Amino acid sequence: MYHYVHDRDALARPGGPGIHGGLRGLTAVEFRTQLDRLLAAMEPIDWPTLYAWMDGRTEIPARSFLLTFDDGLVDHAETVLPILEDRGLRGVFFVPGSVLATHRMLPAHAIHLLLSVLGEEALERELRLYLSDRRVERWCHWLDQRPPGDDVAAEAMYHYESPALARLKYLLTMKLPLDLRAAAVEELFEQHVGSSTRWSRHWYLGWDDLVKIQSLGHTIGGHGHSHEPYDRLRNDEIRHDLLQSAAVLREGLGPEVRPFSYPYGCYNNQAVAACREAGFVHGFTTHRAWVEPHADPLRLPRFDAIDVNAVLREKQACQHV
Repeated sequence: MYHYVHDRDALARPGGPGIHGGLRGLTAVEFRTQLDRLLAAMEPIDWPTLYAWMDGRTEIPARSFLLTFDDGLVDHAETVLPILEDRGLRGVFFVPGSVLATHRMLPAHAIHLLLSVLGEEALERELRLYLSDRRVERWCHWLDQRPPGDDVAAEAMYHYESPALARLKYLLTMKLPLDLRAAAVEELFEQHVGSSTRWSRHWYLGWDDLVKIQSLGHTIGGHGHSHEPYDRLRNDEIRHDLLQSAAVLREGLGPEVRPFSYPYGCYNNQAVAACREAGFVHGFTTHRAWVEPHADPLRLPRFDAIDVNAVLREKQACQHV
């Protein structure tokens, strides 16, 4: 599972200097190196092959890997695609529907950019001021004294961040009411980063990119419409979001069967049922494990790119035992 893949020094704000501080990902060199390590240890497969294998229609090598890319980022056309083509590899690109229709930054990426521009301490300070001005200081108090369970959940969800940054991200993603979070992030983004519309056109894949990627034999999958964690939506909202996601892809790219990636890896029984109703045949989570032959096709695990090197070391160690 990959998100950002780019040369950080080359990532420029529209009309401004390069940014990188809030973006977790790989450089092009790191990505190439990781692919070469994967190719040395395992056999690559594409998603139609995985689908056929899980459907009992074909066999795959015992040590196989599939590349997936979340969030519909322009990185995936500009950096990832040429590298995959050079190696004859095919991947799955999961795209949020709303960025194709609204041309607004998703909150997740707006937060990353705010962190890049302001830094962690300044963003927390600006958020506290915003919440205090609107008399919702209780969320400032949450940052100061959280229920123990929230600390555990924050550090599990953002295990690659410092505890303080994990808590700040968790507040913004999983705790603040969605309408309050949307308004706060939008205002802070416009104030400190720039136009959300302008940034969106710079940040995400467009229809021309998706048509090209699909024509080259890659798979385009759904990643929700609003890209909100399904843990935070009502059952009817989850269903509507998944049906929208499927409809956007059918209208723009055709009626092929497609996989789905649950935003933030959050899913429940309602999300799984809605995923099936929407016509998605696979549902990918962020649970870190290998896909077994009899895995639930709508609850498939993945390893994050940041875990790949450790997983390969573990596999190599097992081979020598």
